[in-house]
Amino acid sequence: AIENARLFTDARRQKQYFAELVRNSPVAIVTLDVDHNVVSCNPAFEGLYGFTEDEVKGKNLDDLITDDATRAEAVSYTKQASGDTVKGIGRRRRKDGSLVDVEVLAVPVIVDDERVGMMGLYHDITELLSARQAAEHANQAKSQFLASMSHELRTPLNAIIGYSEMLQEDAADAGQQQFVPDLGKIHAAGEHLLSLINDVLDLSKIEAGKMDLHLETFDLSRLIEDVATTIRPLVEKNANRLVLECDDGLGVMHADVTRLRQILLNLLSNACKFTQEGTITLAARRVVEPDGDAVTLEVRDTGIGMTPEQLGRLFEAFAQAEVSTASKYGGTGLGMAITRKFCRMMGGDVQVTSEAGSGSAFTVSLPAQVAAHHRASGAADAQPEDDATTGTAAVGTVLVIDDDPTARNLTRRLLHKHGFRVEEAAGGREGLAMARELRPDVITLDVLMPEMDGWTVLGALKEDESLADIPVVMVSVLDDKRLGFALGASEYLTKPIDRDRLVSALNRFIGGDGGRPVLIVEDDHTTRVLVRRMLEAEGWDVTEAANGRLALDEIERNRPGLVLLDLMMPEMDGFEFLEAMREQPALTAVPVIVVTAKELTDDDRRRLNGGVERIVSKNALGPEALAEHVRELVTTRSATGGGA
Repeated sequence: AIENARLFTDARRQKQYFAELVRNSPVAIVTLDVDHNVVSCNPAFEGLYGFTEDEVKGKNLDDLITDDATRAEAVSYTKQASGDTVKGIGRRRRKDGSLVDVEVLAVPVIVDDERVGMMGLYHDITELLSARQAAEHANQAKSQFLASMSHELRTPLNAIIGYSEMLQEDAADAGQQQFVPDLGKIHAAGEHLLSLINDVLDLSKIEAGKMDLHLETFDLSRLIEDVATTIRPLVEKNANRLVLECDDGLGVMHADVTRLRQILLNLLSNACKFTQEGTITLAARRVVEPDGDAVTLEVRDTGIGMTPEQLGRLFEAFAQAEVSTASKYGGTGLGMAITRKFCRMMGGDVQVTSEAGSGSAFTVSLPAQVAAHHRASGAADAQPEDDATTGTAAVGTVLVIDDDPTARNLTRRLLHKHGFRVEEAAGGREGLAMARELRPDVITLDVLMPEMDGWTVLGALKEDESLADIPVVMVSVLDDKRLGFALGASEYLTKPIDRDRLVSALNRFIGGDGGRPVLIVEDDHTTRVLVRRMLEAEGWDVTEAANGRLALDEIERNRPGLVLLDLMMPEMDGFEFLEAMREQPALTAVPVIVVTAKELTDDDRRRLNGGVERIVSKNALGPEALAEHVRELVTTRSATGGGA
């Protein structure tokens, strides 16, 4: 009897303890019976929703705290909580009709293996959501600020660098050698300022998560040769010698070629800066590994080296070896931080070994096939649908539109081998009908087909709202990039303008229209004059327009052989100008080179390319590269919620 009394007292005390715990909890708590009617609620529930306990007892909870817009979601939570714990975020209705954002936790109550009801917990997250929205707005404002600063800072730098370079040449040609050194200093200062601005903007974008990778397949040996050519004047400045040690079988690499070039230039320029009359070595090799090949790039120098303390802070932003080093050699301390971040964005890293007085060695390790960095976490673990054709798990549906049965068969066999479900269409009209029926993850589209060619099919796809967001890979036997970009821009260059790149692009794209003028569409007068002088010095005829609207008028008077187009302009910007050009069939063959200080987003690139996600030459790339293109697009589409 004494033991029973003690157990009864303990049970009563425990019940009182939990009752006090619930009553004093800052979280709104309500208990329900098996029919989802309210049994009890705590004061925090009354405070959150405005109902007293007497007003809610015996009432259906979902009838009390939902309206027409929120009821379905709340009922779904209640049903799921009958057998399992459910949590999420939703909106609920107060007694006065207002809505409140809440975090919901619904827990089934089970006694002796029998469900006797459930408990609902609600936490008011209105302030939290407001703070998050404010942070998102602030982040958007920061991104817009960076884009604006990029344009506003680089545009005047374009004039400083361009005019100083031209004046150096003019002074040398006129025999006024006394001005050349001073003009060289102005040019060097402009280049230094540009480098600083680029570093700060790059680091800010990386930290804000706004830096995107633009992956492409390229020849690694050719990239290294280009980098060596670019860096050679800096190597020779301090009487150094550059040595290349590259394996014969480097092959191709799938990565962000711009970021990789920047990584190598950062490492080589650092080696040049800290080495006098020494040797700088760039070594490259391909490492075959079971889970995919890797590329190792090493930059060694015989310069001043670093102490262990200096090595410890090498990759910190704005950190330099020490004050005396910074004052003697200059620099911002951002290059190494950006280099490491770029390496890690591409799935690799950079390591360093060094000894004071004996030089340094930086080793970059990267996968030869860089995966899309925006792939959703856990996407690879998702269970895909079964492929009825192959009996294996399909990683996505690809619609192949091609009039050549042999090409369709090869593509189907290739993609099946890589786990894709493949559907085929023998022509454009059939392909459009199948696209509407299947809603595939990716479409591969031949360019040259009878009756309805690939570009006509592409236009129809992009005009249909239900199909417009499906990635399209154009597959052509023509190794002709101009055809690939016929719906939009042929090329884009960034400001400040590199004269050699600009002239090279003109020679590449203007083709048989050499007798027609180059039209410069640019709102900044200084930039227009600078570019005009550059081109006229190379023998080109030039016309100008201060915005897109004036450019359209100029085109009507005198059709150009090529258009140099700024994107950010008043009245009609570059994107609107391109869209207006596309509406005129006579102008679709006119190449357009975008010259801008604007940082291009993925959406910008798609707009410039007329909605084309990829252009793949049947001859230029092997079958494995086509499969990789399709796999990347399927993964990206799934990760962004655009699945079929």
